[in-house]
Amino acid sequence: MYAMKEGDYVAGKTISDELHGVVMPSKKSEKIALKLDSGYNISIDRKNVREISVIERQKTSKKDKEKIHPKQGLKSITILHTGGTFASKVDYGTGAVSASFSPEDLLEMFPEIKDIANIKSRLIRNMFSEDMNFNHYNLIAKEIASENSDGIIITHGTDTMHYTAAALSFILKNINLPVILTGAQRSSDRGSSDAFLNLICAANFIAKTDFIGVGICMHENLNDENCLILPGLKSRKMHSSRRDAFRSINSGPIARANLKNIEFISSHERKNNNRKLELKLFNPEIKVGILKAHPGLKIEELLIPLFENIHSRPSKSHFHFFISS
Repeated sequence: MYAMKEGDYVAGKTISDELHGVVMPSKKSEKIALKLDSGYNISIDRKNVREISVIERQKTSKKDKEKIHPKQGLKSITILHTGGTFASKVDYGTGAVSASFSPEDLLEMFPEIKDIANIKSRLIRNMFSEDMNFNHYNLIAKEIASENSDGIIITHGTDTMHYTAAALSFILKNINLPVILTGAQRSSDRGSSDAFLNLICAANFIAKTDFIGVGICMHENLNDENCLILPGLKSRKMHSSRRDAFRSINSGPIARANLKNIEFISSHERKNNNRKLELKLFNPEIKVGILKAHPGLKIEELLIPLFENIHSRPSKSHFHFFISS
């Protein structure tokens, strides 16, 4: 029933749907990941699959990719990939699937980037962003600290990108380089993808400014014209699919970026050679609870086991909780 490989085009029936798509990598054996004909990725529990068959086997093709040669006078940028929609690429001619981008892969997809900066690129994690936890925030911070570049771009699934940006804002004490998170609402192999503008604007922002700190780079509006650089600690995702889903909260954007120009909107910290990065890593046992405040909030809602534990043993449970309206 499941004699299929990554890149195979399959047809299947679940308890509620009929599906057609390309088999994508899945880190969980009990899940099947598919890129549907619509371009969207879904994950299905194998137990919900009634039948599935291979319509077309993955074909393999080899072609030489352009090599990246460092250019004098350009800044160096390291792109760290964590998975998500941005890192999902399908060769629709062959059905082959790739979920990790080498520098050569990026040059093939975004050739303009070679004139912006000298690029290094590697995959540090391939996972759904909703599976991120404090251990992963620590891992990303350590990877940033190990790099010797003028700036870092992190490609990340958009659903929890603002949480990672906030976490890194706390971990990276005395940061002295730009760390810009970006992603895509639509995968980078689709003609309607927002990945190109988000990545190029992030690279252009790092290359042309002296900004230091953690930020998010995503579309300003529905047009493919500008991106906003948003503060990593004061931003959130406001919509599930719009290109301009990210907004700063109780704060303004840091800058507006496009393929040519950078316009600062608010003040920002600048590179200071006297600063030395320190990592304030999270305790891996930390837990966070969020309680939504609403009219009619009752004390009983604070007495459920999750929140009772906060009041009874806060020092031992490493528990924090926030009230959000």
